[in-house]
Amino acid sequence: MVILKQFGILFVLGSVGIVMFTITSIPLIEQQLAKLSPERLEKVPPLWTLMLLQGLQYSVLLAISILIGIGCAYRVGLNSHLIDHWVFHTTKSPSFAIEIKWSLGVGAAAAIVLLLLDRLMQPALPEALRAANNPEPSGLNLLTAMSYGGITEEILLRWGLMSLLVWIVWKVLKQGVTLPSQGIYQGAIVLAALVFGLLHLPATAAIVPLTTVVIIRALLLNGIAGIAFGWLFWQYSLEAAMLAHISVHAFTFVLNGLLARLV
Repeated sequence: MVILKQFGILFVLGSVGIVMFTITSIPLIEQQLAKLSPERLEKVPPLWTLMLLQGLQYSVLLAISILIGIGCAYRVGLNSHLIDHWVFHTTKSPSFAIEIKWSLGVGAAAAIVLLLLDRLMQPALPEALRAANNPEPSGLNLLTAMSYGGITEEILLRWGLMSLLVWIVWKVLKQGVTLPSQGIYQGAIVLAALVFGLLHLPATAAIVPLTTVVIIRALLLNGIAGIAFGWLFWQYSLEAAMLAHISVHAFTFVLNGLLARLV
């Protein structure tokens, strides 16, 4: 029952992002289908079937990540406030207010750094990627980024992958008696951040060829963000990483709006 409660809480949260991502990806799928020849298009399932299969695929990955995190996270000292409160019925952490400040502060700083780096790298990027990186402001796209990126991706990459990496290396190297050593956490944070960057490459490859500059940009920008989120997960909680990730998208949306008015 305890495992089922933990799974249910995180799966409901993560599913919101999957639904939003599926909805907002419909125009992109339609564009890709429009490029197919009539002969190939006849062999492709209907659009609703494609979207359902995409949603199911992400849901399976989400479920696996949640179960991995349930098995590993608390064993290595990583936690979730929601699970603490709703499953284990522990009291709210006294450092909760500080945690929120750190999350919002890290999110704001990351948004500024990523925006500056992205602007510096824009001239070296293909025109198609520059256009994709500067879409028309959309509340729906922002909500999708905040829900899928800020919640679902954090469950996949921090709760699932990072917890697993920490647990595996801890068991193999046997560094730390009751908890892993700091180096293990730091290594797992960096590895999970690199995976975070690599996972963005397939979507980029659908727009432009993966040149060296394109790959470096994806790994650098997403890697910096992933390290920040991983540090917050380690030092505070899964929700701290989620809040920072959400705030990066929110601050970036606001900053891009302000820059558009100034330019």
